[in-house]
Amino acid sequence: MSESEQRSGNGLIERLQARISELEVQLQEITLHNRVLLDIARALNASLDPQVIAANIISAFSSLIAIDRASVLLYREKSETFRVIGVFDSSTLSPQLPADFDLAFALKVLHSGEPYYLETDRLHHSLQAWDWICCLPLHSAQRKIGTINIHAIRQTEISNAQKDFLETVAGHAASALENAILYGIVQQESVTDGLTGIYNHRYFQKRLREYVSLSQRRRAQGPFGLLIIDVDYFKPFNDRYGHPFGDLVLKTVVQTLTRNLRQEDVLARYGGEEFVLLTPGTNEKAIRLISEKVRKVVEQTKIFNPATGEELSITVSIGATTWHPSDTPASLLARADQALYQAKQMGRNLSVFL
Repeated sequence: MSESEQRSGNGLIERLQARISELEVQLQEITLHNRVLLDIARALNASLDPQVIAANIISAFSSLIAIDRASVLLYREKSETFRVIGVFDSSTLSPQLPADFDLAFALKVLHSGEPYYLETDRLHHSLQAWDWICCLPLHSAQRKIGTINIHAIRQTEISNAQKDFLETVAGHAASALENAILYGIVQQESVTDGLTGIYNHRYFQKRLREYVSLSQRRRAQGPFGLLIIDVDYFKPFNDRYGHPFGDLVLKTVVQTLTRNLRQEDVLARYGGEEFVLLTPGTNEKAIRLISEKVRKVVEQTKIFNPATGEELSITVSIGATTWHPSDTPASLLARADQALYQAKQMGRNLSVFL
């Protein structure tokens, strides 16, 4: 082999070795990148709380970009509005979006499905504190989920590699938030009545057990009240006007009651046309007043039947009682049920306390 051939061969080997070293560095970078993404995906899917997921999203973004302000928005499809589930602002420990913050841009980006990045040259101009530098839409195959937003950064630009990273994280975030949404729906459906939207029998029984147990341990907190509320002559309503109007009656009763209850009261559908109401911190005098108030507000309610053009009145019979130290959930219910029976026997549209 001639000297020139040997030099040429050595040069080729050196180039190959350099290329191998370059590929090894790239492989290490890809491995590290994939490991980081795997850790982020695990963190995002470790919780079913949207606010925890939002905090993890912002943390993931901050691991790559010097973020000053960011937010995560969850989309409400029915109202076409957003719920803010995460806000980051490096200047305060209690960050909040401004009261006049305009979410119309986020809605536009979400509907377009295309990520938005502020042009690099515009980053050097003075921006409002909560302008959009980046807005990433979150979608799944079934629904629009929300947006991830960057509002201020401490660097001159977002590189293409960083954009790829952000969009990959956004894909994981969309999956994690969708899981949280579906979990929330299942949880909600498991404790609420499908027709009226209030708590169901199962949830009521759980809360009643909790109330009795807590009262037995802490008698100083005072008793609580229980009402069983039955819509009078409900079957004739169904038979005469049909089930759709019967459903309207039940929904109207619930709406009327809900408007007149305290925030801490627990209203549930007990079954059919019967409802139950738990009222914490109420003695006999208070529960009698509540019971009469419930009866009167329902009696004063009018329901319009669009099929006949009639405006109809309804009434309820109520059995009321309060917790006694010797009570079990079953004995408390039995006493309220006996009071309800007496109210019906005495002519209905009455509240009876036992």
